[in-house]
Amino acid sequence: MVKPTRFRRYAATAVAFVALGVLTLAGCSAPAGGDQNAGNGASPAAGSCGAVPQVGANDPDGLLDDLSAEIKDGYNGYPFELQKSAWADWKSEKTDGFTAAIVGQAPAAPFIAVYQETLAKALEDAGVDVILNVAPNDPTDVPGQLQQFGQAISLKPDIIFFNPAAPEPAIDLVDEAHDAGIPVVSVVVPIDSPNAISVTYNAVLQSMTTASGVFESIGGSGSVLEVTGVPGIPNQAFWDAGRDYALAECPEIDVVGSVQGLFQPPLAQQAVVQYLASNPAGVDAVIQAGTMGWAIRDAFAQAGQPVPPIQDVGASQGMAAYAAANPDYPYFGTATPPIAMAKMAAQVGVKVLAGAGPKLNHVVWAPYVVNDDNLAEVVDDSWSESDGTDLAPDGVYFTDEQTAEFFTNPANGPQSAN
Repeated sequence: MVKPTRFRRYAATAVAFVALGVLTLAGCSAPAGGDQNAGNGASPAAGSCGAVPQVGANDPDGLLDDLSAEIKDGYNGYPFELQKSAWADWKSEKTDGFTAAIVGQAPAAPFIAVYQETLAKALEDAGVDVILNVAPNDPTDVPGQLQQFGQAISLKPDIIFFNPAAPEPAIDLVDEAHDAGIPVVSVVVPIDSPNAISVTYNAVLQSMTTASGVFESIGGSGSVLEVTGVPGIPNQAFWDAGRDYALAECPEIDVVGSVQGLFQPPLAQQAVVQYLASNPAGVDAVIQAGTMGWAIRDAFAQAGQPVPPIQDVGASQGMAAYAAANPDYPYFGTATPPIAMAKMAAQVGVKVLAGAGPKLNHVVWAPYVVNDDNLAEVVDDSWSESDGTDLAPDGVYFTDEQTAEFFTNPANGPQSAN
């Protein structure tokens, strides 16, 4: 039988633990994401179930040493070694008339569509001529995307913005672009190469922080259902890593089932309904790889079962509104604002062209954590609980001062993303 879930209200805590991002809390100057260990009652002790694991950064050369604590904390668990950027001492021979190519992903998800549209507009607003803006029709068409990347190189733009479906197969093309003197800004999905400037978020930290919160909310023990995305793609792999870090601290958490939602809410709802039909006892909690939280909630309602705590990675307005309307419901979500993220990626690219000199190859932000402590600050009373729109609060991304920290010559290039 499923045990009763402990719906304990989270009290404000004093621990500014892992800043699940390199950002500032909406409306104030606290570290990004607020309190990463926020929970119902006192924060769990380090190393216990519910505490965010301290994995640290893979920074053998100490490239983070001169950065602020908020930014350094956002690299906790980041999966790639940090390296000095190949573009640290480079500057374009041009001073204006820049051109860019964008090689994106198929805009099947609203986040990707908004991000890529905003990126193109932000570049144009900065006076950069986008001479190519392409994406494959199918998110899994890696060969097609690589062919488009090759086309971008052949056009000899001043810079390429690339949202890789599969980073590793693209490394040779990134190297080819580097040899041709063309910087590549990898957006959303990072590339493990000093020749690319990855402007991304820490999806591993996002996963392990919210999973840890969910596990703590059920007292560190119980049955959990996982809803996965698309096998093999980077975001799924990063979520898997974060889940495993969180589970390693919680030996009494039992993942009793796994269903595939493919990051598509209707499919996720159907898969969970089918699971519950075969497992009428239900589960104590659900962890999910992203964007499917509200659909999983609806699956439990459809099956006539109480809604358990659900990890709301890639949160929706509807799920946040549901949590706000049910004050005893433990909520753990993250917001990734595509407009702010895309504008900052464009800013980074233009600064690279201007000789600002990126210090390292991975510019990392961790998504803004939404929980019981700050939920009221985020939710609008007009939101419908059935609204699947991405949760993207204003003012939670990098400040101009934080962006400047990533550059050796921050005075070069645009001083703001807006």
